[in-house]
Amino acid sequence: MIVNIGRNIKKLQTGIIKDSYCPNCNHKNGLNYSIYGGFVNIVIIPTTPIKRTVVVECNNCKKTYKLKDLSTEIKKNFKSQYKKNPVKIPIWQFSGLLICTALISVAIYAGVQAKRAEKLYIQDPLAGDIYRINNDGHYTTLKVKSTTKDSISVYLNDMETSSGTGIDEINIDKNYNKIQLFSKENLKELFNENTIYQIDRD
Repeated sequence: MIVNIGRNIKKLQTGIIKDSYCPNCNHKNGLNYSIYGGFVNIVIIPTTPIKRTVVVECNNCKKTYKLKDLSTEIKKNFKSQYKKNPVKIPIWQFSGLLICTALISVAIYAGVQAKRAEKLYIQDPLAGDIYRINNDGHYTTLKVKSTTKDSISVYLNDMETSSGTGIDEINIDKNYNKIQLFSKENLKELFNENTIYQIDRD
């Protein structure tokens, strides 16, 4: 999947740096400043503001400077004026960051809730439950056939995969041909040591 990441930069504010002289032509009150800023966007969603740049141009000789390269006195005059009318960062420029934070929070909450549910499932298994198994990097599944008070009969999956993402491809009925009996305690141990790393229940 290709993610389109871009930058949206525009002129945010202009003004004149009062009581200052151009370092090139010594013209007074002729230094115009422009503040440029914007945001980084992913696809079309703004995620975070970009650091601002201040460009200064003399309206007499047309020479341009970056504010950081000018004298301390000019910088001081600029800051004094800027404090009176600062450029504010719109909240919407953080919307992508807020959305990402919200999605991560929802995913964490869903994961916590799923683990709580799985702890109940392993205590009270039902026919049809799918146990996802990670056996030293070899991934497969068990499917609960039936249960008694102390034991569980499961179908063994004939197939395995080297990645947990391939589980859905092998979790099909034709792969469950062998049956094995486990004690409930044995399955609880496998769950506690994370060999059974996920339990799916319809």
